[in-house]
Amino acid sequence: MVSGRRTALIPPAHSLGHTVLSAYTAQFQRNLFSSLPPTFAAAFKCLVQATLRKDDENLASLIPHHKPLWDTFEILGLVDRYESVIAAVAYEFIEAHVLESCKGDWAEPKLEKLKEWMSKNLIEWMLLTYARDARGPDDAKAKMSGVASRFEFHLNRVLCELRTREIFDIIVAHPDSMGALADLRTCLMRVDTRPAFVAALRKANRKRLLHPGADTPVVLAQYVATIRCLRVIDPPGVLLFKVADPIRRYLRERPDTIRCIVANLVGDDDGADTLVENEPIQPLHQVDIDDYSDPAWEPEPIDAGPEFRTNKPSDVISTLVSIYDSKDLFVKELQVLLAQRLLAINNDDNERLDKERRNIEILKIRFGEAPLQVCEVMMKDMSDSRRTDSHVQSQKESVVHPTIISSHFWPPLEASDIAMPGQFKELQDSYSHEFCVFKPDKKLKWLPHLGTVELELELADRTVEAKVPPLEAAFIELFSQKDIWTIDELIAGVGNVDRIAALKALTTWMDLGVLKEDTENTFRLLEYAEEKSTTEREPRTGVWYSLPTLKSELTHIVVIAVDEPAPVSSVQQQQAEQMRVYWKVRLLWRLHCGSVV
Repeated sequence: MVSGRRTALIPPAHSLGHTVLSAYTAQFQRNLFSSLPPTFAAAFKCLVQATLRKDDENLASLIPHHKPLWDTFEILGLVDRYESVIAAVAYEFIEAHVLESCKGDWAEPKLEKLKEWMSKNLIEWMLLTYARDARGPDDAKAKMSGVASRFEFHLNRVLCELRTREIFDIIVAHPDSMGALADLRTCLMRVDTRPAFVAALRKANRKRLLHPGADTPVVLAQYVATIRCLRVIDPPGVLLFKVADPIRRYLRERPDTIRCIVANLVGDDDGADTLVENEPIQPLHQVDIDDYSDPAWEPEPIDAGPEFRTNKPSDVISTLVSIYDSKDLFVKELQVLLAQRLLAINNDDNERLDKERRNIEILKIRFGEAPLQVCEVMMKDMSDSRRTDSHVQSQKESVVHPTIISSHFWPPLEASDIAMPGQFKELQDSYSHEFCVFKPDKKLKWLPHLGTVELELELADRTVEAKVPPLEAAFIELFSQKDIWTIDELIAGVGNVDRIAALKALTTWMDLGVLKEDTENTFRLLEYAEEKSTTEREPRTGVWYSLPTLKSELTHIVVIAVDEPAPVSSVQQQQAEQMRVYWKVRLLWRLHCGSVV
């Protein structure tokens, strides 16, 4: 039927000649296209889509059935007229398959499988569409070279855009998303959408990461994952340099960033994964200077900024430290954190002390020997303290086991005016006497607010064991003198203590059923346990202790290092104190000079 129409509409070429036939064809197509309605393009697109359906199991087997239709399109001139519509159908077919098969699946690379799918499902269709009149395989290959390249480019672009939209979640899922990163690296080399990639990731970071609701450890963890992922995508680091700048500025403004980084450098006590896990132990990277005589020298990437070289550390640790201009801040924070961790070690916990010693050796490799000399002194103080305590115990056994430190080399400790009463005072004086006998040139200055006390309280009808901070122990010691105290009397008995801290300490004993608040701010020792109230007090720790009863005799006291972080002044607190002293001295000087009335 088609050939009959062709005979009727188009005269034989040999009878009219090529010039007349071309004019006849042009006039025919002009009349045809002028008569088509505006909706014809949409209808034609639907017809073309019917020849390329994704639900066909074997698309190649249907190609012969579609050939007469495409021959008719060629006769009518629709292929050339609506070439963009035909290409759009193929583009949409590719896009639908990429979204269906790749969205949210990041574990394995997808690009090669997509290319195999395109060769199996689109090549025959493209031959029918773009190389129908090919005289042989070589001619068909020549006709298809540009078209196939165009569709493969579109395949890379669609996959790249999909992974760009998913990049934040891909980074969160690292290292389980290495397949998607490998595809993204290949696609970015083929499809130059690097500016769009940078803009998308920076926008996602602003929306989902750089806000007050995200904790600093979370921001740091995402930053480290971003470093690792972008180095897979772009080894030179240009993309990382452009994406990381807002994150670095945001972290620099957070006061606890240094502390979080340092805590991850030395590891957590609970054995949790750290930010720098599996990172090589090596010195902090120094900025390289270009050596143009090096045969392996390569110029910077074309899209690298002017500050790219000076902001190009090689490893994760160096990248984190480079957030700040100087590593001295990290060294000071290391000293504070190490002091807290050392003061939290019990005298018999050799394993934790050895772990801290190993941490110091690792940090010396990273930061160098000189910056960590103070940390070495603190470790030496811990060893000397154990030997001194062993000697004192051999001369006169005591339940007191203090950690003796040299105040000049440790970070400033928070001051307190607590004075331990009763037998606690006697134990401290006895230990100080034995220490002075052993080391006559030195004198102990007690910090009674640090440490913990293990108590065994014997009351009239029960015995209670407790491990409490010194303030709680000092308060309960006062109740061995009389049974009823007001809070003002208790505070006066232990020194100048904050009222809120005093109430918190007394709440501990009320939660244990040792004390009871008879009237407001008046507390009584319960020699005999009272019946459990129907309305139970919510204890400070969130657990109700149902213990029978206690006695006011303290039979066993042990002073040890704290299990919680010791109140060592942070770097920010030290700086604030230095500024306070500076302004006080400056004001006194101005008063002395008569410049202040």
